[in-house]
Amino acid sequence: TGGGELKLASKASLALTERGARILVASTEIGQGTRTMHAQIVADTLGVPYDAIDVNAADTGEVPDSGPTVASRTCMIVGRILQRCAEEMRARLGTMTPRQYLRAHGPLVVTKEYERPSEMAWDDNSYRGDAYGTYGWACDVVEVEIDPDTWQAKPTVLTTVHEIGKAIHPMLAAGQIEGGTAQGIGYALIEEVVMRDGRMANCQLTNYIIPTTLDTPPIDVVMLENPYTHGPFGAKGVGEMPIDGPAPAVVNALRHAGFDLREIPATPEKIMKGSTLKSQLSTVTER
Repeated sequence: TGGGELKLASKASLALTERGARILVASTEIGQGTRTMHAQIVADTLGVPYDAIDVNAADTGEVPDSGPTVASRTCMIVGRILQRCAEEMRARLGTMTPRQYLRAHGPLVVTKEYERPSEMAWDDNSYRGDAYGTYGWACDVVEVEIDPDTWQAKPTVLTTVHEIGKAIHPMLAAGQIEGGTAQGIGYALIEEVVMRDGRMANCQLTNYIIPTTLDTPPIDVVMLENPYTHGPFGAKGVGEMPIDGPAPAVVNALRHAGFDLREIPATPEKIMKGSTLKSQLSTVTER
């Protein structure tokens, strides 16, 4: 946020190999597809096949400090630094193949550091200015059914639209969106922290319930592309945004149906207590 990226001074390196290049970054692969996405960016920029790119393990003894794997920054920030490395490497190669260059000139390693966009202004003293270089945008629309006997809410279909600049790997991006959306449904309906005497009383998966595929409705993912000038091939971050929309969408759907909810998760107990429909039915019965 703000001047955070300048303080991190993240770096990325690209080492020439006989077949292509080796990526040297500290970004951690935790299932989101970082290695694949970074390799795609470098391969496309260098103009070599995807399988000509190797990705070094994120060993801090071997790679530069690329900053933490947080804040939806791994593609937009680190990916862009790698793209700049690849652009310089391609310029140095000229008409030579990687093998020809290595035989003629020896090893080549290109290292670049994060550069803040010139139009982005931030004052660390007043804490004012452009907190981020750009933003992604999303909208969720959900249909929810209520069981009249148990008061349990169940999403039946969900459409989520995300503007993420440019999807480097559409399938991986859609997977990120689906996963975050499923987490958001859990946040909205079933994930409840129980505190007793200042301690979390349900700290195990046996009593802290998370959504499974049976709790997740069909998810229609729509990706809109509005390329960001300072992202690799126009990409923005996508990792964290998908979890933000489902809870407001679910609660608003319930409120639209007459359930006055003021907190989440919207458990059956809370839905029953907040039901204006229930009070209306009671009034009709009394008459």
